[in-house]
Amino acid sequence: MTTSDDFDPDSTAPPSARMPHPSATSFDRVAPIETMLVSGGSARPRWWTALAVSGVAFAMCLVFSSLMVFVAMLIVHGELDPRRLTDETFLRTILESRIGFCLMVVPPQLMLLVPAVIAAWMSPIEIRRRLSLVRGHWPIWAWIATAAAAPLVGLVSSAVLGIFMTESDSLKMMTSVFRGHSESGFLIPLALMIGITPAICEEILFRGYVQTRLARSFGPTAGVLVASILFAGFHLDFVHSVAVFPLGLFLGFVVWRSGSLFPAMIAHFVNNVISVIGAATAPADKTDVLELPTIVVSLSILGAGIIGAAVVVLASIYYRQPSVHREPGVTPLALDTGVSAPIDDTPQPHDSAS
Repeated sequence: MTTSDDFDPDSTAPPSARMPHPSATSFDRVAPIETMLVSGGSARPRWWTALAVSGVAFAMCLVFSSLMVFVAMLIVHGELDPRRLTDETFLRTILESRIGFCLMVVPPQLMLLVPAVIAAWMSPIEIRRRLSLVRGHWPIWAWIATAAAAPLVGLVSSAVLGIFMTESDSLKMMTSVFRGHSESGFLIPLALMIGITPAICEEILFRGYVQTRLARSFGPTAGVLVASILFAGFHLDFVHSVAVFPLGLFLGFVVWRSGSLFPAMIAHFVNNVISVIGAATAPADKTDVLELPTIVVSLSILGAGIIGAAVVVLASIYYRQPSVHREPGVTPLALDTGVSAPIDDTPQPHDSAS
């Protein structure tokens, strides 16, 4: 394939009509010229690959979840008896084991990551740009604000959901398991594991791969919405899925507006860590967000979250994606969400008027 290094489409044009090239210092924030060549003009990318990859990832996650149950059963209890899988108490003892819990969480999560990375590696776009693993155009303090706002989204979602639904049995069991690990001194490793693993694996799949592809095909609104639905559905438990859907929308919005997956990964990590610690340390008879001592944590999340959310809104308005430079009469190509267009460092006449 002929690349931009082999042939410069502007080389035969008069100097006044040539498109300025991005500066070397902005390399991490630009889309390669090859990306625009491969896109074939205004042709819509293959949207179905995003759904196919998410389907494969979901299937692999289920398969490995089942496999890890047997592995954990063998390690924890020293036996392989499929008939015990219907015994909730038996499964609970596996989750209460440190090695059993790790086996039930980490390998299935990694199976979400593998298909997305392979599919992105096969893309003509550089893998880190395909997955939005780039610097983006938000400052670091906006990333921190995103992390502060994420727990507020979860808190409000849980409070509203609690009006219409009760906590499911599976969520109650997980909360009890968290408390057990907390009492045995495993709380910090547990919180870090629940924070880091989904923050990397789920974000790369749902926001890094699926959302960027669908956003390029149908626009950012559809991309964020569909990726958030898939993200929520992956949690299987209906109450849990409904509760995390708003968080998915928030993280998708951040990836779209910031041009980077990193703020969403950090926010996802902070949200999960706070959720695990809050569930594990709250007294069993005082789990309502409006009861003491839970209300102290809730008010702290509320205060930091409101400030963080305000900063996120301001950042999304002030630090917009750089405009695509184009010649008169030429419509710019749609690029992947999370990948900024070539930046023209030369001041334009209309800049002073805006």
